[in-house]
Amino acid sequence: MAPTRGQVLIGGADTATPDQRGTAHLRRKKLGIVFQQPNLLASLTALEQLLITDHLRKNDLKTRRSHATRLLNAVGLADHSNRRPDQLSGGQRQRVNIARALMGSPDVLLVDEPTSALDASAGHTIVELLATMTREYGTATIIVTHDVEHVPLCDREIAMRDGKLHEPVAGL
Repeated sequence: MAPTRGQVLIGGADTATPDQRGTAHLRRKKLGIVFQQPNLLASLTALEQLLITDHLRKNDLKTRRSHATRLLNAVGLADHSNRRPDQLSGGQRQRVNIARALMGSPDVLLVDEPTSALDASAGHTIVELLATMTREYGTATIIVTHDVEHVPLCDREIAMRDGKLHEPVAGL
């Protein structure tokens, strides 16, 4: 959906381009998405989840495998790379989701309610991991959450009320 006014640029590319090829390129090369539900493919291992995603970018398999292994290590799943989603906890599946989103070294990471299916402790760990990975990889990250407990881990807070963005108001 195009903005009603203004522009959203990522790496100089307009996100509202009507050109489907341009939009696909933008999503493939510039954006990483961490979905609310990990949406992992049941038949693939954690490592394969990352490799299949990067296959779309047509990168060399050896390079992909090395990068995927580093990312799984960074999210604390080096010892779980050969496990399928049903062999992982909810927090571990979300970690695979995060690593998968970072496979393409995106400029922007969009994160939708990453803690909604997790208990408070696992949720806090996931948001801390996102903050760490964001800084380590130099990726601008936008997290949508209803859980204000995670706000202190963010660099900036913007509230949305009635479909409009607002700077935070003290006490809310």
